[in-house]
Amino acid sequence: MLFQIIIITLLFILAINALYLFVFSAAGFSAKEKLSLPNEFVDNKRILILIPGYKEDTVIISSVQSVMAQHYNKAKFKCVVLADSFQTSTIENIKQTGAEVFELPEDENRNKAKSIQKFLACCHESFDACIVLDADNCIDASMLQKANNYLKSGSRIIQARRVAKNENNSMSRLDALSEIINNHIFRKGQRALGLSASLIGSGMIIDMNVFRMVMKDMNVVSGFDKEMELRILKNKLTIEYAEDILVYDEKVSNHNNFVNQRRRWSYAQMFFLKKYCISAFAQLIRFGNCDYFNKVIQFALMPRVICLGLSLSLILLTAFSGITFLIASIIVFVLIVSALVMPLLPELKRRIFTFKVFPSLSGNVDSHSYFKKGRKKVYSYTT
Repeated sequence: MLFQIIIITLLFILAINALYLFVFSAAGFSAKEKLSLPNEFVDNKRILILIPGYKEDTVIISSVQSVMAQHYNKAKFKCVVLADSFQTSTIENIKQTGAEVFELPEDENRNKAKSIQKFLACCHESFDACIVLDADNCIDASMLQKANNYLKSGSRIIQARRVAKNENNSMSRLDALSEIINNHIFRKGQRALGLSASLIGSGMIIDMNVFRMVMKDMNVVSGFDKEMELRILKNKLTIEYAEDILVYDEKVSNHNNFVNQRRRWSYAQMFFLKKYCISAFAQLIRFGNCDYFNKVIQFALMPRVICLGLSLSLILLTAFSGITFLIASIIVFVLIVSALVMPLLPELKRRIFTFKVFPSLSGNVDSHSYFKKGRKKVYSYTT
């Protein structure tokens, strides 16, 4: 009897996870890509690009260079590096690119939200929108123009598509595949069914008034993007997903760093689930805020690797528990596998095409990578 209760409980939990992932994965797979429409006759928005960083001396210069190389009116954008514990030589090199540096004072309780708040308190210039990047991010030269097109079309919060700029070992490749799945399910799939896309933490394009509003009094140690997202959704604002705006992100190459990263994310999810669980139901019942409720539901989802492992183990357990449990377990497993495979099909197709048509490039498994050609950085997306 106890064994059956355990099986039923596991089946119920896994079925919820499987259905959620499958529905949004299928929706993302059937959705058409939304592109920013170029319009040379519209005025350019004034855009602020913020790059917070803590001891990021090794990667920050290439990030700043990609921002300053934008095909956009130089008078209409400003790049500011929020430098925490940077070397003096690095700060000088940043300034030579034309970007500005906002040096942060020593703080034992440092975090990204606090860094941004300190800058905003000192920033009295007028901007239409803000873009937040990580210190290891690089962007295409067309990013600001595409962002401008989305903003001019009426979008106030846009999440760009973050892709890998390195896949040099199994860890970074696994991280890159995880990013593809997240983009497909939690951004493309969510928008296909009328819900807001999830924020990532970088590559966020936000109306300046909204940005100041959601950053005000924010006090989080980890997961500032999740807190920001919840504040946005509570105000019933929609987060768009810009699949054609690429942000190249450094993927984790070390196993320990990979594990620690996932541990931080899991902690943040549990923290926000516990903090906002009750308010999510209140928002849904009182105000019909499905976006806000849906976001908190995401925090309750199991990590996909654990979900996949448990569903496979459940098949083995139910093999001796009757045909009904066995069939149910197989269905749950198939749904989870299908949900994870569908986002990877276009990537697999593209890689096969690259291998057949451009065999000399097949050794470079990173389709969204950037590489050096002489002294000029070229950011490529193979199609």
